[in-house]
Amino acid sequence: MTELNGRRNLDKTKNLSKELQNLKYDLTKKLTIGASRTLYSLQQSLLSLLSEKSFEEIAVGELCEKAMLPRATFYNYFDDKYDLLEYCMMAVRDRLDSGCRDTGNCVERMNKLMENCFDFLDRSIETVGAILKNNPPNLYFINQIRFYLLSNMSAAFKSNPDSHRFKVPQDMAANLYSQVILIILEWKYLDKKECSKEQAKEYLKQMVSGIEPE
Repeated sequence: MTELNGRRNLDKTKNLSKELQNLKYDLTKKLTIGASRTLYSLQQSLLSLLSEKSFEEIAVGELCEKAMLPRATFYNYFDDKYDLLEYCMMAVRDRLDSGCRDTGNCVERMNKLMENCFDFLDRSIETVGAILKNNPPNLYFINQIRFYLLSNMSAAFKSNPDSHRFKVPQDMAANLYSQVILIILEWKYLDKKECSKEQAKEYLKQMVSGIEPE
């Protein structure tokens, strides 16, 4: 029975990257003050509980109790805790996107992405550390970050008129850029290596230098 439940959870998380298209609440429209408060309360409740226990151990009832909201309110917005987790991940992606789309070329986008990741993780280091203590990095979380970085870099290459000057195909270059950013983030924050933002930029530059245009 445990194996079947674990399989269900695995299958469920495979569908979380669809940008909340199946959420009950339409996030494309302007949020009311009440909706904003409710979503914020549920988001903070999930983050708080993730700092205390694993995601698998968290129940919807606990989330509602911590947010001081009735279960019916939760189900007005989300089908289950997996949808709430995806909403939280979307909020993180929105923060990481800040200023990225205004950059002039692929290299600038790559550097800005990594800067944003550093800034976000440094500001949230205590919360992230507590969450990782109870929720060791697993395939879902790593794939969410990888997917975000890859989609962002792919968009940069598609919109950049000079991307054809790179020495490898655009999709390969976008994949490499996103992988290198992830490698540096894992090295600093998971392996807990000392690395400043400027050092990280230099590592990034060296690791992709062979494919960039002259």
